[in-house]
Amino acid sequence: MKPRVNTNWFRRGLALCLGAVLALPAIAQEDALKDLPGYVDFGELSSIFGEPTVQISIGESLLNLVGALSAEEDPEAAELFRKLKGVRVNVFESETMAEGAVDLVKDISAKLNDQGWESVVTVNSADEQVRIFMKISEDRVDGITVMAVEETEAVFVNVIGDINPAELERVMDNFDVDMD
Repeated sequence: MKPRVNTNWFRRGLALCLGAVLALPAIAQEDALKDLPGYVDFGELSSIFGEPTVQISIGESLLNLVGALSAEEDPEAAELFRKLKGVRVNVFESETMAEGAVDLVKDISAKLNDQGWESVVTVNSADEQVRIFMKISEDRVDGITVMAVEETEAVFVNVIGDINPAELERVMDNFDVDMD
């Protein structure tokens, strides 16, 4: 009689290995961004908000590719994409404001202030917390961060690279992120 192999465990192991291999580029990309002056560590967002409904993490290589592909159609956008090092977007949806959400925004804001980020927009209301920060070095912007938490949605955006603030909306439009 031939020994029977438990294929369930084999399939699970194979799926786990494939998942780990596919996740390595994303982890390596995130690690490469961490050393840049415009990077913001949002902490463990999923511990407060759960799984994101939208999660975008794009590094310099893909941004350069997008820039090259859009060069003929929109040369200004192409140039902007070539200057960026990374774009990270996390969107969370819920039925009620997550417990600890306001404290998280305040904690991250305090850390950004300590690290020399400039607060550009602050909204404090009973049903909404919004913060927009810029990391400015000499005559350029190295990073822009947007944190917006309201009753049913939380949005965390970090754009890293040499950024012209007037062009930020164009970048977010290309990633289908509504900044309004």
